[in-house]
Amino acid sequence: MRSMTGFGRAEITRNGIQVTAEVRTLNQRFLELKLNVPRGWGEHEAEIRRLVQQVVSRGRVEVFIRYVPAGPPSTTLRVNEDLARKYVEELRRLGKKLGLNGGPGIEAVLQRPEIFQVSEEEIDSGSAVALALSALKKALRMLDLERAREGKALKADFSDRLSRIEQAIPEVQRLAEQSHKAILENFQRRVGELLKDLPLDERRLYEEAASAAQHVDITEELTRLRAHLQGMSALLSRKGPIGKPVEFLLQELNREVNTVGSKSQNPALSRVTVDLKGEIEKMREQVQNVE
Repeated sequence: MRSMTGFGRAEITRNGIQVTAEVRTLNQRFLELKLNVPRGWGEHEAEIRRLVQQVVSRGRVEVFIRYVPAGPPSTTLRVNEDLARKYVEELRRLGKKLGLNGGPGIEAVLQRPEIFQVSEEEIDSGSAVALALSALKKALRMLDLERAREGKALKADFSDRLSRIEQAIPEVQRLAEQSHKAILENFQRRVGELLKDLPLDERRLYEEAASAAQHVDITEELTRLRAHLQGMSALLSRKGPIGKPVEFLLQELNREVNTVGSKSQNPALSRVTVDLKGEIEKMREQVQNVE
């Protein structure tokens, strides 16, 4: 059993590139994947989705990937020597023509920004993608560990609540039998009082009383309840996603307990069924977080 909520983060620095991958999962009935990756990485989204789906089967998944230079960006200085030579030649020609003494110094060249071009080296996108996929795999492993840890706690809580329900079944059966006997006795007494001055067909009377008691018989409901509890125990031991089948069985458990409660004419039995419904309702809330 795994929880649907979790978080994983990984950071890798290599070859002057720092890549960060984060994965966050939230409750969702079906799988919904939201990617936030660097611009121009559209062709790699299919691979990212494949990696995520190997780990997550249900829920809302948010993936964030970003990369930056690990240190100051590498820069390159390019000097346009041809343009600088032409500037110097023209300045000399102009100075000679105007009768100016001296020639142009280096300052004249430094004042022309078009002669010098500074550019930052671009990060190799191929290397960045490879690092990003490695970081994503690591983040997904961390996410899976967290979801498994929380799932273990959920499984223990489910097992405890199922055990309480199972332990309550003998008491439910005892109270139901007690109620069944009381209905028969009460029916016989009341009818006997009403017909005490008339001929009485005891066989027919018993049949009528048995028919009345049959309406509160819960034998079938308890049989199905036990079967659903066995099914739940088997599901909790299964590997892989189990949220949807667990949710279905909890609905069936709730239906049987509701039927027992509606047939109950015993205050003690009604109190027990209310407690059982409370246990089931808590599990129905928690199963929303089970993958």
